Amino acid sequence: MVQIIFNIIFLLILTSIIVFNVGNKTSINLFFREFQDISVVVVVFLSFILGVLYAFCYSVYWRIRKKLRGEPKDKKGKGEKKALKDEAVAFQDEPPVPPVI
Repeated sequence: MVQIIFNIIFLLILTSIIVFNVGNKTSINLFFREFQDISVVVVVFLSFILGVLYAFCYSVYWRIRKKLRGEPKDKKGKGEKKALKDEAVAFQDEPPVPPVI
């Protein structure tokens, strides 16, 4: 329920920003080329989309790099790892120690 209310408030704020800036125009200079009379809303929307695409590509790159390198190997053998798990279970079965006064 809280998430729905948050989303409604967020969309109302976003809508008000768009409505107030529909008439505003700006110019953009990209790599020695100037684009004039572009709506501010379009500039913000394209900036957001490019940011999402960049974050997605960055995330995919790091996941692929991690898989190519392989998971870090456990320095301990698998037998030792299993023995540690068994010890942890054994500690859970023991009765608690009374506090020393």
